[in-house]
Amino acid sequence: MNPRQRRGVLLMVVAALGAVAVFASVFTYLSAQQDRLGSFDTVLRLAEDVDAYQAVDADSVERVEVPSQYFDPEVFITDLSEIETPTDQQLVASTHLEAGVYLQRGMVQPQPTLTDGEREIAIMVDAETGVAGKVRRGSVVDIYGTFQPRDHGEACAVRVITEVEVLDIGELRTQEDEGGGVSGVVPVTFRLEPASALQLAYAEDFATKLRLALVSAEGGGAPGDAEFCSGDFDELFDGASGGTDQTDQRPAPREG
Repeated sequence: MNPRQRRGVLLMVVAALGAVAVFASVFTYLSAQQDRLGSFDTVLRLAEDVDAYQAVDADSVERVEVPSQYFDPEVFITDLSEIETPTDQQLVASTHLEAGVYLQRGMVQPQPTLTDGEREIAIMVDAETGVAGKVRRGSVVDIYGTFQPRDHGEACAVRVITEVEVLDIGELRTQEDEGGGVSGVVPVTFRLEPASALQLAYAEDFATKLRLALVSAEGGGAPGDAEFCSGDFDELFDGASGGTDQTDQRPAPREG
């Protein structure tokens, strides 16, 4: 074997040792990642966009393997059969869902059973100011919306709907607001007449915030006026002061 052949054999040996070292490094890395991630579970991911109250079936989802430590089986759905559904009903989306979303409990529900003329509608309500842990399925609530002034108008708080029953409350989820912040929101479902559903849909889109006010089980009593606007503060303060002009009691402006 001449020197050139010996160098060729040596290079081949070095290359083989390098390949073995790379394989060992990759294997060690993958083993470490496997140990860190732990076991894997199967969850369902939407394969297509689904509008609110549209059917969610086997053709709408795909099964994917995910690390168990990142997905709580009490939150995420691993099989559509986990959701209890009457034999004559199918599963539908509780709100608009986009493709690629991992299905969570509360995102799907049995198809609503409505009587003639009724509409079932779900809105997203702030978890703190809206539900606060006291409003539950079957609760009777008033729905209030606060509206900012527009076109030199007044800011108003409006009772959008009076004494409506809560049909369902979904799972808490996060939502990014216009300012880039993240808040907790809860989907709340109601069954309404068409006119009331239209009012609620408008309020959800254009109100600064929606609030649920729990109504007493003994009755709602007289609900009073349906709105309270910024201009009503003057009348409120005038009445509280016995009609005295509050501006007369203000100190005169300082000169200079």
